[in-house]
Amino acid sequence: MTNFDRITVSMETMGAFLKTIQTPEGPWDKAFQERRCAVCHLEDCDVCGCPHQDERNNPMWWLGLEAEK
Repeated sequence: MTNFDRITVSMETMGAFLKTIQTPEGPWDKAFQERRCAVCHLEDCDVCGCPHQDERNNPMWWLGLEAEK
C-alpha cells in the first residue's frame, strides 16, 4: 500500500490528513471565505463567534463541495 492509497481510502481519512498540514491559506479557507464570509453580516467572528465554526478551517467541509470545472 502506498501513502496515496492510505490517505485516499475515504473522505474522512483524506480530511484528517489535510488537517495536519500547517498552511496559512488552504483551498478550503478560500472557499469558506467566498461562500460564508462574503455574505455574512457579522463584523468580527473571532470576537462574537462564527456561526459556521464547524466549516471554518475544515478540509472535510471543502472535500464535500462540488468540484469547480
